[in-house]
Amino acid sequence: MSERGGNRARGWSFVGTPLDCSGSDRGERRAVGALRDAGIVERLGATDGDDAAVVVDDPTRDPETGVIGFRQIRDASLEIRSSVGAVLERGERPLVVGGDCTILIGILAAVREKLGRVGLAFLDGHADFLDGRTSPSGEAADMDLAVVTGYGAEGLEGLAGDVPMVEPGDVVVLGHREDGEVLAARELGAPLREEDLVDERIQLVEGKRISRGDSSRLGAYVAERLAAQPGRFWVHFDVDVFEERELPAVTYPQPDGLDWQQTEALLRPLVSSPALVGLSVADFDPDKDPDGEYAQRLVALLADML
Repeated sequence: MSERGGNRARGWSFVGTPLDCSGSDRGERRAVGALRDAGIVERLGATDGDDAAVVVDDPTRDPETGVIGFRQIRDASLEIRSSVGAVLERGERPLVVGGDCTILIGILAAVREKLGRVGLAFLDGHADFLDGRTSPSGEAADMDLAVVTGYGAEGLEGLAGDVPMVEPGDVVVLGHREDGEVLAARELGAPLREEDLVDERIQLVEGKRISRGDSSRLGAYVAERLAAQPGRFWVHFDVDVFEERELPAVTYPQPDGLDWQQTEALLRPLVSSPALVGLSVADFDPDKDPDGEYAQRLVALLADML
């Protein structure tokens, strides 16, 4: 059976997770509805169920963890763990659409709990490796990769039972850009770059390097590596991996990202691998896409590959 046939044999199940970790009302909450309206379920031939009940409306920063709406973030992550776990139990492949990158915490809690060891291909314009001390905002979306690799707030990192949910050596970060200096907490001294905080076992491939090279070859290498060790993997696709002029409808756009062709070339070998467990899509902001152009382009990109 071909790799693409292997993907289709399992079937996709759409899981909506309209989580906004800021405690306010940013546009990414509405991404689930926008992409559903653009036909993502029908074009992928996916099953569709109720969206996960994920509400974060507390904008205050927790004094112990430094995370905005910490208790609500934990409750939302548990809801996502339950929804994704149910899909995995049915033997289907989850397509989890957010919302912001905080959704990854509940997703990987479910995957670890149901399947055991798993790798992670993490496509994102940011490394997401801050914590309650180093994040200027306190948003959990600054911290999701840190949490799932065992560096997060107590009460989040253990949602799968095992810590970490993903071994740092089983993670490849693709497409991040260094976004200046991060304001560190007083006890950390001078400001640090976020990249300086990342566990040294995590492989980092910056956006500029991907743009200069062969995206398809890189995607194939990562897929082969994670299929061999640890044997299965999740793909997390934060759409701010795009160059800001290519896809401006994100919460934190940045220059020096990927174009549509490079992104597709990078993703295709990953999502066509038989070792793929599932895919998450995060950070699309339909409020910055009033005519629906970018929602349609994202759906077309995913439908063509999946």
